[in-house]
Amino acid sequence: MTHRGVVLELEGDYAKIAVGGGQGCNACASRESCVSITGTRPEEKIITTENILEVSVGDVVELELPVTITMKIIFITFILPVVLLIVGYFIMLEGGPSKGAFGAVSGLLAGMVLAIFINRSMGKKASYKMRMTRILAKCTEGDAK
Repeated sequence: MTHRGVVLELEGDYAKIAVGGGQGCNACASRESCVSITGTRPEEKIITTENILEVSVGDVVELELPVTITMKIIFITFILPVVLLIVGYFIMLEGGPSKGAFGAVSGLLAGMVLAIFINRSMGKKASYKMRMTRILAKCTEGDAK
């Protein structure tokens, strides 16, 4: 998953980057999916990431979340709750269809809670944060004024 952003501020070895939202959505290849899922354009988000490219304030950069990390997040967010729904259904099915339905709902809820907990804990790890991959446009001194 890649995003474009503008470097807002530098703090030591880290850069604060404004990503998505506003006019930036017009240039994004995924703009239709965001609007169709949420019903609105996303708000601008500020991401802090390691300044591995030695960027300057005002530079436009590309940020990426590696595909393996993206797939883990998708699995935990969407597949885990469905798997627990099915497991809960079959565990409780011996008690009849109504108990099977109860087991399915219980499994789904447990999966959703577990997914939220795991996603929050993964979000705190440095390996699950977006990284700068390249500078798309350098800010000149004239642009900064």
